[in-house]
Amino acid sequence: MPDLTISSNVNNLSSINGRSVAFNDIYLDQFDNISVSVDLLAVLEDCAQSARTVLGECIFNVNEGIPYKQVVWVGVPNIPQFSASLRAAFLSVEGVTDVISLDIVQTNNTSISSQSADMLTYVANIQTIYGTGIIQ
Repeated sequence: MPDLTISSNVNNLSSINGRSVAFNDIYLDQFDNISVSVDLLAVLEDCAQSARTVLGECIFNVNEGIPYKQVVWVGVPNIPQFSASLRAAFLSVEGVTDVISLDIVQTNNTSISSQSADMLTYVANIQTIYGTGIIQ
């Protein structure tokens, strides 16, 4: 049986099928059904969600998640530790066989409220039992 997941707005789309959608909300497909992802897309969505899980926020497993507070939101981000945490999170997702590449970039974005703000972005190329896909 293929992996199934309820699809969510993991790609920051602000409109799906002509409807406004908030980031990470469940949405209806063009037939007004809850969208269900399978196989590669389902595994990639699980990976994207695992990257958004903050260490300690899961009350039944406080050791799960990315240590954002400890390695990212501390003045000077610890990029190698952040990268290792993301890789471990991706590899813990059922169906993931390898993280082929993980590129993390720290940039200075001056467009936020006319103040400079550093941003961390990543692009991950992930090998699954269903093929290869990219999340960011």
